[in-house]
Amino acid sequence: MIGAGNAGGAHAQALRSIGVEVAGPLSGTATVADPEPIRDPDVDVVHVTTANDLHLPLVREALRNGKHVVCEKPLAGDLGSAERLAALASLSGRKTTLCMNYRFLPQTAELAHRVASGELGQVHLARGSYLQDWLLLATDENWRLDTARGGASRTTADIGVHWLDLVETITGSQVEAVIAQVGYIHGRKTEDHAGLLIRFSGGLQGVCTLSQASAGHRNELEVSLDGARGSATWRSERKDEIWVGARERAATLVTARDLRSVRARDLADLPGGANDGRLNLFAAFYSALDGAPTPMAFPTFADGLRHVRFAEAVIASARRRAWVELDEVTPSVAVV
Repeated sequence: MIGAGNAGGAHAQALRSIGVEVAGPLSGTATVADPEPIRDPDVDVVHVTTANDLHLPLVREALRNGKHVVCEKPLAGDLGSAERLAALASLSGRKTTLCMNYRFLPQTAELAHRVASGELGQVHLARGSYLQDWLLLATDENWRLDTARGGASRTTADIGVHWLDLVETITGSQVEAVIAQVGYIHGRKTEDHAGLLIRFSGGLQGVCTLSQASAGHRNELEVSLDGARGSATWRSERKDEIWVGARERAATLVTARDLRSVRARDLADLPGGANDGRLNLFAAFYSALDGAPTPMAFPTFADGLRHVRFAEAVIASARRRAWVELDEVTPSVAVV
């Protein structure tokens, strides 16, 4: 476990709760300087939960030494590093994943099943938000405020990618382009809030509001989908429910007893806890190392690369005041 901050502690606690032996958490800076702990033959999996700028050297070292890797999102703080990591993972033959924890909740798996079965009809609009308040005050501090450690994007790269990953996972569409307005408070260099219009493959449109400076909103993620036959909303504040609406009947709530998806029921049968998504992802990942099937597809480094490209497109769009196609975004510097 590399990363001695809050994320590293949360990873270690979750792993121990499912019976995984953990070494660490270790300092990321110290491990970059002396990577011997990664090279330990008794280590099977390396978790990287450091600041974004350390992801490349630590994950690269782990893959070169034949370790499986679990990496916190975003995959990297810049596009060049993300491209390098995605390429290394593809060639490594090791299992790798990102901590897109929300896709491993029963109700988001259920919503994906209902969309795929056609219950909502063709989905034409994804709406939603991700709101926090932990960086509202001028006195609030975190390494993510430093572009050298976190990258040019903060709010989009840190929490916006969770919203994006859920929309992509649930609908099967992928982001193609974005036009963005972003805001900065207290003279900061990374965005505190963003308003996004997004174009996905297959004609799906998206509208999303992001903020890490919305007072009273501790950690609230919402995804709403509008289709030709119905609409559905999932909110993290009521994570065990899906609101489903239709023109011809009253709205209904889907709860644990209403799960139709085998994948959703499998996730609901896992031990769960305060951080169900993280626990479920880790349990599935470690079971997959032993050949067990996974209840949901793991987030891949290719997904992470696309999401880093999306975050950089948001910043570029806000500067240009124009739509930015993701395939137009290229690294500002080469990474080796």
